[in-house]
Amino acid sequence: MLPSRSILQRCLPLLLWLLVGFGAAGSLCAQNHAAGEQAPGAKAGAAVGHDDHPPAKSTLEMSNADFFNKTFEHSVPYVIFEPKLSPDPKVNKFFQVYNVQPWQWVALGLMLVLFLPVVGSFRKGQVGWFTRILRGWCLWIRDEMVYRVMGKEDGRPFVPFFLFLFFFLAFQNVLGLIPSAGHHFPLAIYTATGTPYVTAAFAIITFLMMIGFGMKKNGVLGFWKGLVPHVPILLWPMMFAIEVVGLVVKPFALTIRLFANMLAGHLVIGSAIALIFLFTKMQGGAITSYLTALPCAGLAIFIYVIEAFVTLLQAYIFTFLSINFLYQAMHQEH
Repeated sequence: MLPSRSILQRCLPLLLWLLVGFGAAGSLCAQNHAAGEQAPGAKAGAAVGHDDHPPAKSTLEMSNADFFNKTFEHSVPYVIFEPKLSPDPKVNKFFQVYNVQPWQWVALGLMLVLFLPVVGSFRKGQVGWFTRILRGWCLWIRDEMVYRVMGKEDGRPFVPFFLFLFFFLAFQNVLGLIPSAGHHFPLAIYTATGTPYVTAAFAIITFLMMIGFGMKKNGVLGFWKGLVPHVPILLWPMMFAIEVVGLVVKPFALTIRLFANMLAGHLVIGSAIALIFLFTKMQGGAITSYLTALPCAGLAIFIYVIEAFVTLLQAYIFTFLSINFLYQAMHQEH
């Protein structure tokens, strides 16, 4: 009898292919939604920010813009639930839940489940292969990212934060690779880092750490004075303004880089899929439409493979740049 681990390893590729096929089939079936269908959460009287779908149309009846709007409309965050906590709509609006947030909670839950064994593994003599892989990632981030830039003495207090930052970003990015099986939550899976609201929040935290620990290390006056190198006194005001702008540009660049890269991949994949329907309409549904579908589907799969690599790359870049920015704020002489 095969051990359970061997069975899991053999079944995992099959499960992944079934997941991809289920997502593709669900996306195609979602075009036939009945008129007036609402997103989950609307039944409870919640104010949902995502409009109801118009009456269903066949592919040949849709306009050229509809193909692309259909694939792009769920790349924008929308409200999935609004609690009725107060008779004042403004108060309820403050507690709205967007489709981005549940997937952040899922990422946190997965991190908790996967990394609790890593914490407990240090008290055991023997651990599983998956736990060893996660421990290796943790050691690599600590030694090759944090310690390499900040040194062991300065970097040790920040290791837990940057470990969390890297894995939280990576888990959110990877979740966005799972194909959606519908148009509404929870079947519509969303990449949380594909919106600037999420990436800006991480960038603001990095910015506040730069200012806070920079002033703690150099003193309040010393930090702001140290922004400008030794220059003639007449140039000092202009150089100070330039350095302050440069200080603000760093978190802005972090925000745009991560958001744009994660969103762009989905938009390109959506465009390639929409081209299949566009070419089908242009040919009137002829059998030759299958010939145009093959290169479009191949392009979508190719971009999907690249995006799978980008998910980890962007988590690495965001974390590594945050480490550098923090170190530069603390050691302005460098």
